[in-house]
Amino acid sequence: MMGSCFAQSQADRMQSLGFDVHTNPFGILYNPISIEQIIQRAANFELYTESDFEARDSYFSWEHHGDFKYNNAAEATEASNTILKQTKEYLQNADTIILTYGTSLVYTHGFTTVGNCHKAPNKEFGQRQLTFAEVKEAIQLTVDRLWYLNNNAEIIFTVSPIRHLRSGVTENSRSKAILLSAIHEVLAENKNTSYFPSYEIFVDELRDYRFAREDMTHPTEQAQDYIWQRFSDTYLSSETQDIIRDVIKFNQFASHRPTHTPELHQQQVIEKRTQLITTYPFLHIP
Repeated sequence: MMGSCFAQSQADRMQSLGFDVHTNPFGILYNPISIEQIIQRAANFELYTESDFEARDSYFSWEHHGDFKYNNAAEATEASNTILKQTKEYLQNADTIILTYGTSLVYTHGFTTVGNCHKAPNKEFGQRQLTFAEVKEAIQLTVDRLWYLNNNAEIIFTVSPIRHLRSGVTENSRSKAILLSAIHEVLAENKNTSYFPSYEIFVDELRDYRFAREDMTHPTEQAQDYIWQRFSDTYLSSETQDIIRDVIKFNQFASHRPTHTPELHQQQVIEKRTQLITTYPFLHIP
């Protein structure tokens, strides 16, 4: 899974349910250009060099999220190339690749579209709305490179339900509309691709503000649960959903904190985990 913070939250959910999920190797990314850049590097195994990193208080890349900071250029290069290698391997072996776009309104630093501004001064950046042609090209290139790496994977696109209102209500609507239009044109031209309407479910089915957090943009846990259930009903078999229910029961038991018999409870957790893994050996339960 790659993309916005909504992609991250849903990936965390899937990991807690025992799925083998690799998510956002270089952190949360919102726009199709930045996501395509990472996948291009993985497909071509285009290794990072020290010149790819900016030196401020720390070393970082404009391609990566702000969490990825290093003490020096050599450390940044080595760590990033290790992650890149792992990313390529995951993409080559994935059954399903889920891409979640948040916006087509991007920030630029010089001639570079940045994945994250790394808290640099606002005056260093420009902002612009990608055109429909630019977004469609980035998405199609992403598909092409994913097929190059792994032509057996199913690719699922979705648009984050989180509205980017900092730039304005109209700008957010235009940004989402361009994403939606471009995705659906790419879908029409490519096999083994599909679209899940996370954004539409949130804004059209869950139109009450009680489903939004205090910032009025991020979905509440209840809204995320609803969207997840719709996703499950769309993509997961009844057998898989039965297994998920078993994992949820285990997680609930494991998270319980008894007051009087913690040692006994911990032993029971180990026993139940062993039983679960024995029954479903493909699960990834921590």
